Amino acid sequence: MKTSNSIFNKIVILLMCIILIFYYVLLQTNHYELNISLTKFYQILNKTQILKISIANFTSTTTNGKYTATKYCTYTNTTTTTGLPTTLDPAFLLVERPPRPSSTKNKTISSSLAVFVFHTKHHMLANLQLYLIRLLATDLVALYLFTDGKASKDMHKVAKEHDAEIFSFLPEEHSAKTGPSDKNAKIVNWAISTKAKRHLSEGTAILLLDGDIFPLSPFDSQTLLNSRDLMCRKHPALFSRFCWIGFICLGPQLFSTIDEFDVSPTGRQGIGFDSGGKTIDYLLKYENISFSWMKETILLNTDKDLFWGAVDEDIRWIGSHFNRCDKCGPEIFFSPFNSSNAVFYHMISATSEWRFGRQSSRRKSINEAVMRSPYGPDQIFIIADVIASVNKIRRMKTIPFSGNLTCQRVCTEINDILE
Repeated sequence: MKTSNSIFNKIVILLMCIILIFYYVLLQTNHYELNISLTKFYQILNKTQILKISIANFTSTTTNGKYTATKYCTYTNTTTTTGLPTTLDPAFLLVERPPRPSSTKNKTISSSLAVFVFHTKHHMLANLQLYLIRLLATDLVALYLFTDGKASKDMHKVAKEHDAEIFSFLPEEHSAKTGPSDKNAKIVNWAISTKAKRHLSEGTAILLLDGDIFPLSPFDSQTLLNSRDLMCRKHPALFSRFCWIGFICLGPQLFSTIDEFDVSPTGRQGIGFDSGGKTIDYLLKYENISFSWMKETILLNTDKDLFWGAVDEDIRWIGSHFNRCDKCGPEIFFSPFNSSNAVFYHMISATSEWRFGRQSSRRKSINEAVMRSPYGPDQIFIIADVIASVNKIRRMKTIPFSGNLTCQRVCTEINDILE
């Protein structure tokens, strides 16, 4: 009996090792064809109940020893479970999907774009963001400013100056117990449900941006989507495979299913997923939807040759206020496609006070720095300099798809320039 148990345990360990190897390689490569193979492998395991038996045996073994597997932790805004899942969740196998051949051959796709930006009360950031969008977005057909709470007079003034329609989501429309992530998701879902569908029906893509994300190079829907139906920044939590709520581009091909697109937090098999989590359900349900993740890196060192040093003040600010391995530098999102020069700057936590307090001077300094640079209205904007900066970003180390932005190694190494 002991011999059969020993053999079975070895088989269990071997299966678990195979699963981990497959999963690790999948995360590192983000490769669509590899995902198909792993998905078939996972389906076989689930149908034969081998995984269920294996996990049950593993749990029993560890319980009889010194370790009891009763909980497992994940990342921010998570729930816990009193038992391990008995099947593999397809959400953890989600990788980029290439566009259909017909999409890549279609030369009549419009490049028009409507941009939705989301703010709380910081009108200086809204002013800078709307200014840069107007400067750098090409074929822009609409610009909307959504505020959480009643918009101030200053916010209305900013919207008028940049010809943006402003909409306020009033406090009473939130539940009294609604947390920050749920509030954020509710406003974005509301914006999509009230404004997005008309634009998608007219062949115009939608770009959803948090209030602390700024374009640094020219962009339109073609440079962002590159024939995909959807483009987003992958949520940075370890092993997450869903869209971060702060940067999502929706193509007009999603018109017929947009009513089901939801960026609310969710939970699966006892694991909590932050804002944007329900995009997992959407992408798993509609398997023909093509999508890609933006690439990203972190800026640790100031560089006057990088976008004319426009963000150097913010890099210095983060450096002096950083006291833990968590968002150790401003983030850069850039297109994974060689044909696109789209680059966006994430001024981390600039719209809130939960991570950094007393940020008025920070917001003022980046606004002044950008306006003094060739981005400013009284300066000379040279596109060749922008392209040189984009190319410099592309040579930097990127955060891997399986990476974790709270990792000490990433914070110390990510900004090295590849030779």
